Amino acid sequence: MNRDISYLLADPAKPCLLADQRLHVRDGRIEDVTSEAPQGARSGLIALPAFANAHDHGRGYPSLSVSVADGPLEIWMARLGLEPRTIAYLGAACAFTRMAEAGIGATVHCHNTQNGQALLEEGTGVARAATDVGLRVAFALPFAGENPFVYGDNSELSALMQDPENRKRPEAPRYRRSLNEGMRIFEALKSLENDNFTLQFGPVGPQWTNYETLTAIADRSAEQGRRVHMHLLETRIQREWADRHYPDGIINYFDDIGLLSDRLTLAHCVWLRDAELALLQERRVSIACNISSNMRLSSGLPAIGKFLRSGINIGIGLDGMSLEDDDDILRESRLFAGMAQAMMPGVDGIADRGDTQATTLQALMQGGRRIVTGEGQGTLLPGDVADFVLLDTTRLLRHTPDPMSVDLLLARATAGDVRTLVIGGRSIVENGHCITVVRQDVERELTATAKFIARKAGIEVDTGLHDWQEGVRRFYRNGGHTRTPG
Repeated sequence: MNRDISYLLADPAKPCLLADQRLHVRDGRIEDVTSEAPQGARSGLIALPAFANAHDHGRGYPSLSVSVADGPLEIWMARLGLEPRTIAYLGAACAFTRMAEAGIGATVHCHNTQNGQALLEEGTGVARAATDVGLRVAFALPFAGENPFVYGDNSELSALMQDPENRKRPEAPRYRRSLNEGMRIFEALKSLENDNFTLQFGPVGPQWTNYETLTAIADRSAEQGRRVHMHLLETRIQREWADRHYPDGIINYFDDIGLLSDRLTLAHCVWLRDAELALLQERRVSIACNISSNMRLSSGLPAIGKFLRSGINIGIGLDGMSLEDDDDILRESRLFAGMAQAMMPGVDGIADRGDTQATTLQALMQGGRRIVTGEGQGTLLPGDVADFVLLDTTRLLRHTPDPMSVDLLLARATAGDVRTLVIGGRSIVENGHCITVVRQDVERELTATAKFIARKAGIEVDTGLHDWQEGVRRFYRNGGHTRTPG
């Protein structure tokens, strides 16, 4: 496979565009890059290393599409029961095809189970979707079980409900997957691993995972060299909970049990403190930033300037909550770049645009890839794996006679400019459409399946939802999450 390219970004760390290049691809790798493309017949395409989505949940249905309105995370989570029950394969395939058409070649899939007793079946469906679509998907197998409704005592939540039926829900028996069962499922899914599907340990977050599980995962990660992916300090409420339950410091606790290492990724970290960031950087932990999600869920904004100054590895994640529900990671990168420029004004008060360009491109193409695969590639050099995206420059170059530049790329490029995605030398997207799995087909099947499951199960709208949400709101306003641990 040879591709004539008008412009080529070979290394995001050195944001310089080469003109009139030809990519030579053989056996899934870039065999060579030469300046053979004819100047008089430019393709109008720019080649970039494939983008990496460093943190996502692979939702087939965006939450707004099923009437789960944006709002504070803890209240928003109370509404997630509105999501229609579907088949895991269809939901993942819809999400992965949308990502592919946005130029995303690798993603971390933090799986949300629809049936706690069917995690192995759901994981198998996600593995098949990843293989069929052709993305590189790291499946963060969820380990959870604590605090399913609120970060604290369910009986206190129950007492705050007005509806008698709602008072029963927090006290009702709820299936909780044991640590041993989670580890058995992890071992079973190992047989499905391939170039497109790998496993990571996914303790969902410290407020949902007990001490025994966190310690066991730290030990298994060290023994197996496996990556770990976890939410951390996404909201102010989670910060307050962590300070109460880990009085010696939650990051210090992670360090004590051996969880902090270059295998660990922490998503969000909005409420991270300076001393905690310094220890994470020292232990070579990665951070996945999710700016659109943090905005939509009222979580606050990550201290990207401090992150970048620390030198910690950073990836850009969509969290299934991109600003326009379109998985446009190029727009997300523009938010990241804007925040980086605003938060890193330089010693003379004038931001260094070149530094902002390099850090944004590295986060999008290299930092995120390391979070997904554990590898440090994300370049288009001879010998590299052939994971690349081609963008049409026509719209980017409107109103300007100048050659294509990194400034124009970062300021104007969107998912709508993606024409081709190649992963491991295999074309996944051509002419802007996924060709391995047709997105419109799986979207139609997903909708039909969700309607069928709802009719068969007799699922009705939760008429007590408003009371439930208000009960959750009152619980946190009353400080239920800061009560002394039992």
